[in-house]
Amino acid sequence: MSRTRRRLSRRTISNTLVYATSLLVALIFMAPILWVINLSLKTRPDIFAWPPAILDFTPTLANYRSVFNPNEHFVSVLVNSVLVALLATIVAIIVGSCAAFAMSGRRAESGRRGARWLALWMLIFRMMPPVAVVIPYYVVFKTLGLIGTDTAIVASHSAFALAVVVWIIKGFFDEIPKEIEEAAIIDGATPFQVFIRVILPVSKAVLAASCIFAFLTSWNEFLMVSLLSSAATQTLPVAVSSFINEVYTSWGELAAATVAGVVPALLFAFFGQRYLLAGLAPGAVK
Repeated sequence: MSRTRRRLSRRTISNTLVYATSLLVALIFMAPILWVINLSLKTRPDIFAWPPAILDFTPTLANYRSVFNPNEHFVSVLVNSVLVALLATIVAIIVGSCAAFAMSGRRAESGRRGARWLALWMLIFRMMPPVAVVIPYYVVFKTLGLIGTDTAIVASHSAFALAVVVWIIKGFFDEIPKEIEEAAIIDGATPFQVFIRVILPVSKAVLAASCIFAFLTSWNEFLMVSLLSSAATQTLPVAVSSFINEVYTSWGELAAATVAGVVPALLFAFFGQRYLLAGLAPGAVK
């Protein structure tokens, strides 16, 4: 009994330390978000109070009412941000999955050298800082008359997400047993049918992960939007920055807008995680 009790006590202590450490790490990473939420619920005098009032203040929703005022354009910006991010994600996933299928496995054997160079070029493109391609992008979209349109923003966002999406999906496609494709081909399936009916159904996990990456890449992008958008096509990062100016900064409204911008990304990642876990379920690939 004594040995059993000692083992249980050691296990209890070990589990307690693990949970305490995990909680501490989570609080450290959540501290900036919690602080912004705290600011969004304060009046301006409470925000500048010293020492800072973390819990000893009267919460208010005035900042949220001001941000979501129908006379303001923040709601339209939020809707446009969701639309742009979803369209950029769809384009990146469709093009990326097709490119990954063409570059993976034995399909690339006939042109292995070309596929390898193409993959390397895509990775180099992703490694370049966005500011390095700002001028070429601006010149191209200016020539096409797309400056100030959602088309320019969606195209630039999907291009930046595409390189990593292809690398992620290609790595997964390379691990799919060739016997699955060969069995489908023997049954009379065309390459397109193999891709649609065989490869994609067993790739839910990597597609979900790629969707989350592409969506967050578009959602958080600032530089391209600031140069290619107009007042009617702004996305959230640019709109949030407008609360800061040289004369006056509305910290409460800035915090409320930041919280409102974090929520859609969290929801997308949350529901995407659901499909990610479904794709990782045992027996997905046999």
